[in-house]
Amino acid sequence: MRRPVAPLVVAYAPRLQAPTPSTMKQRHSSKRPSQTLPSPEISLHDSHNRAELADALVDAAQNAMQEELFEDAFDKFSNALKFQEDNVSAMVGLGKIWLEYEEYHQALQIANRALAIDQANADAHELKAHALRLTERYQDALAEYDRALQLNPRAFIALYGRAIAHDMLDQVDAALRDFRECLAINPDFAFAYYDRGALYANEGRWQKAVDDYARALKLDPQFVHGYVARGAAFLELEQKHKALQDFNSALELDPNNAEAFYYRAMTKESLGDRVGAAKDRKTAKKLGFDEQLDA
Repeated sequence: MRRPVAPLVVAYAPRLQAPTPSTMKQRHSSKRPSQTLPSPEISLHDSHNRAELADALVDAAQNAMQEELFEDAFDKFSNALKFQEDNVSAMVGLGKIWLEYEEYHQALQIANRALAIDQANADAHELKAHALRLTERYQDALAEYDRALQLNPRAFIALYGRAIAHDMLDQVDAALRDFRECLAINPDFAFAYYDRGALYANEGRWQKAVDDYARALKLDPQFVHGYVARGAAFLELEQKHKALQDFNSALELDPNNAEAFYYRAMTKESLGDRVGAAKDRKTAKKLGFDEQLDA
């Protein structure tokens, strides 16, 4: 089962409150931010204090991120740096937007720039850790997550990211410990339940996987990947009708979900519906599902 990427507006946006079901969806603007920085929107005549202007822009940018207005947020963070070039919060904010757009090397570059100014900034270490993990430099990512968590032990997103890095290195016990600590701090973080469920599934602990997927879906009933993953786990447990119900739920939410069609085909075949299975398998292939990648 493929792991979906947690929505980066949840995982990386600065000063956001704990994720809620309405924030647990993939979000992307139709345009990526321009690398050409715009002119400041606030005139220097509005205030003699450049630092205050920069902080005001950072606050406005963070509000824009909460509204998913990433281009607007990018402009405001950029303008903040024009008023105060060493504003670490603005740098970290820009880095989080680069993560949102999967520009991980850009995020890593600006994280290093922020840390050159403030080595004790937990958010900058966490940003760097996320960028390293997302470029598959898991061991380096663990070191940065450790630094971030030494500075801010309650950074639940850092614990979540470190858990995934441990999982990718097959350090199962460490990953489970981090997931447990993450969820103790934020018990409403659906993606942590989902990813812990994926870990259990990879270990063949199917009932535990089902339980965690169910928790994720209770928090976010629109979480398509949760239905597909739980359905696959039900299939492993020979609970075929429950599996079929989950795949149907996934396809009601996302009629073009290739994985759901593929696994529903497997389920229908196991229930003796060969015609329906063949139809679903054909649709999965048409939508781009590669059976070899799932082998």
